[in-house]
Amino acid sequence: MAPRRFTLSHSFAVISAIGWSDFVLKYRGSMLGYLWSLLSPLVRFVVILHIFGPYVSQSISNYAFYLFLGIIVWEHFAVTTTSCMGMLHDKASIIQRMVFPRVFLILAVGWTNFVIFLTHLGIFFVAALIFGVDMNASVVYLMLTALQMTLVALGIGMLLSAYSLKYRDVPHMWVVAIQILFWLTPVMYPYVLKGGSLTHAARALLGQESVTSIIALFIQIQPLSIIIHDARRAVLYDAISGSPTLEHAAGMTLVCATIFLFGFVVFQRRQHYFPQEY
Repeated sequence: MAPRRFTLSHSFAVISAIGWSDFVLKYRGSMLGYLWSLLSPLVRFVVILHIFGPYVSQSISNYAFYLFLGIIVWEHFAVTTTSCMGMLHDKASIIQRMVFPRVFLILAVGWTNFVIFLTHLGIFFVAALIFGVDMNASVVYLMLTALQMTLVALGIGMLLSAYSLKYRDVPHMWVVAIQILFWLTPVMYPYVLKGGSLTHAARALLGQESVTSIIALFIQIQPLSIIIHDARRAVLYDAISGSPTLEHAAGMTLVCATIFLFGFVVFQRRQHYFPQEY
């Protein structure tokens, strides 16, 4: 059967329908419903604040909201990447029987989790207003960081999904990798920006840096760290560190779009093998 051609408007309609139906089915029959999506970040926030707060709160102003915002952005990345792989397994019968762009399923995951992410941000802003946190007009920049994190999450999610059916170890490996990545992202500790990143990177490639220096460099330059740091700068610390510049925002968006496009290309090339790999 020849694949059906989808117009742009029809594609958006299909993606929205898939995303909304999955959102409804996910919480149908649950007593707490949508509130379950808040449980994981809330528990993580309370535990980390209780354990690490006494040690770092004096060096980071508004640490509770610093941590809360970091966890919200991180959870969006973690849940989206994992859900991309889960979507292919959940929709096995559809993929095996129907001919359509499989990327619609991934974009539906992005749409659903982006809406959930926005509601979490809404809770963050309400809490900040209640506790009198001084937020800046640059909070509008937070929408750009939300888009950037979504692009990164979908790009990596598509890359993982492209091989998760052929290699069944991929989802298990990602569970381990994402735990390591959490500790290598400044969610609970301060982001330290040091000069000479390119020099240190070149030395690391030549094997002239210690393991500790390489880890510190990775934490500093990896996209998740920069996105979370930018979100905090724009919302909480504009008066101290300044909002990200236009050049920085454009460059970071380009990096995120490149990650998304790379994952998209790999996913598109492998989607034809999915029905045979179940």
